[in-house]
Amino acid sequence: MANTNIHIGNLPMHVDDAKLLSIFSAYGTVTWSRVFDSKGKPNKAAIVEFADAAEATWVVENLNGNIAQGLSEPITVAFKQERRKGGAKGYGKVGGNGNSSWGGKGSSPYNGKGAGM
Repeated sequence: MANTNIHIGNLPMHVDDAKLLSIFSAYGTVTWSRVFDSKGKPNKAAIVEFADAAEATWVVENLNGNIAQGLSEPITVAFKQERRKGGAKGYGKVGGNGNSSWGGKGSSPYNGKGAGM
């Protein structure tokens, strides 16, 4: 599935949700958008979701490092990284149960130099 979510960085402090929508609606159909608090930083960031992946791609390719209509400073624009769901969370604790193909409980294929010795 094509990515329609973009991350906007380096937004001026005066940009709010309404202003963000106004700016990016000029580049396509915005289905959702949100400005995030600056948390002490000198600028803001936002996420904008477009209805069409081609619109989102155009914005990323053409506005990154440039000045969007309605702004006076260059912005950073990139596709939003999707959070991975599930997946491996680590190896955990590996232990023997005495049924190893290497010779029983605590055995190691490394001639006494491995775990369990």
